[in-house]
Amino acid sequence: MPAPHVRKRVPLCDRDPSDPLRQTVELAQRGRMILDVSAADLETAEAVHGPFHPTAWYFRNARDEARRAWDRLRGQYGSATLEAALEELPLTYLTLDRGDERDPVVLIPIAGQTYRTHRVAGTPLAPVQWRLTRLHPPLEDGPYFACRLQDGSGQCDCAEWVFEVADSDRHACKHLASLAALGWL
Repeated sequence: MPAPHVRKRVPLCDRDPSDPLRQTVELAQRGRMILDVSAADLETAEAVHGPFHPTAWYFRNARDEARRAWDRLRGQYGSATLEAALEELPLTYLTLDRGDERDPVVLIPIAGQTYRTHRVAGTPLAPVQWRLTRLHPPLEDGPYFACRLQDGSGQCDCAEWVFEVADSDRHACKHLASLAALGWL
């Protein structure tokens, strides 16, 4: 008797951009990054100018609008769908141009959190290196460093990699998997 036909799930990054599931995941990831950016902007404005300064009011209104947009997404797709979408590997990234000579800020979603990425100069042992800094809320133990080693394997200094991945048959933590999904590792 022939085995039943099992349909293999096509990864979202390999699906057509018009695929409804891919569009939902990308929309959820972009919405979450925008919400995190607006919360970080407000926090910085209040720390620098105080909560009642016009600049802080501007960023408070921007954060509130981002929350309303997120709530509209939640109403349209449902909380469970958005949470599942945020757990997917990143399909998109957000580039914030500083408007000057410095490099733009590049943000990616990793497991429902927004991380700022910064390419670090490589070494002969680790030619591709990235510094990942969580945007909001910031990490207590500093940024993570993820790299591709000369032999093609990956390494990260996050707790997941150190305590779960390094001594197992798994090859990547969520940081390495996200960078690989974007083709950056």
